Amino acid sequence: MSSDSSSSSSDGPVQLPSLGNLSLKTVAPALQVKTQSEPDYLDFDVKGRGMWEKTVASAGWGYLGGTVTGALYGLRTGAASSPNTRFKVRMNSLLNHTGRYGSRFGNAVGCVALVYSLIEGSLDKADADTYFPEALQTPALNPALAALLGGSLYKSSAGPRVAALAGTIGLGAVGVTYAVSNVVPGAKFGSTSFMFF
Repeated sequence: MSSDSSSSSSDGPVQLPSLGNLSLKTVAPALQVKTQSEPDYLDFDVKGRGMWEKTVASAGWGYLGGTVTGALYGLRTGAASSPNTRFKVRMNSLLNHTGRYGSRFGNAVGCVALVYSLIEGSLDKADADTYFPEALQTPALNPALAALLGGSLYKSSAGPRVAALAGTIGLGAVGVTYAVSNVVPGAKFGSTSFMFF
C-alpha cells in the first residue's frame, strides 16, 4: 500500500469546496427554492369557478328549484282536483300530485341545467367565441350557443321540429336575460353562476 492512501483515511473528514457563491435556483429549478424578494402568487382563475364546479352547482340548484316549483304546482292542482272533502282523501291527493309534479319538474330542470353547463363549459374551453366575427363577440355568445344546443339536445328525441323549438326557447331566454342586464342599472349578465342568469 502507498503511504498517501493510508494517511488520507487517518486525517479525518474530507474537506468540501466552498459553495457560498452558488445559487440553488440556477442549479436546480425543480427544487423551487424561494427568495425573500419574490412574491408568492396564488393560482387564480379569472373567469371564476371552474367548469365542473359550475356544472355541479347548476344541476343541483336546477333540480332543487324545479322540485320546489313542481311541488307547489302539484299542491295547487292536488287541492283543486281532490275527489272528496274528507281529510284523508284530500291529503292523499295533495301528496300524490306534489310527488308527481315535483319529481318531474326537478328532473327536467336539473337535466337541462346539466346539459347547458356542460356545453357552455366546453365552448369556453374551446374558445368558440373567437371563431365568430368581432360584431358578434359579446359576453352572451357562448351562453346563447349553449342554450340553443342544450335545448335542441334535450328535446332531440321528440323530433327535429320540437328540438328546434326548444333550442329557440333557450336562445330567447338568454337574449332576454342579456337585454335586461343591459337595461337595468347594476345588473350584470351571468353574475349568479346559475346557468346564464
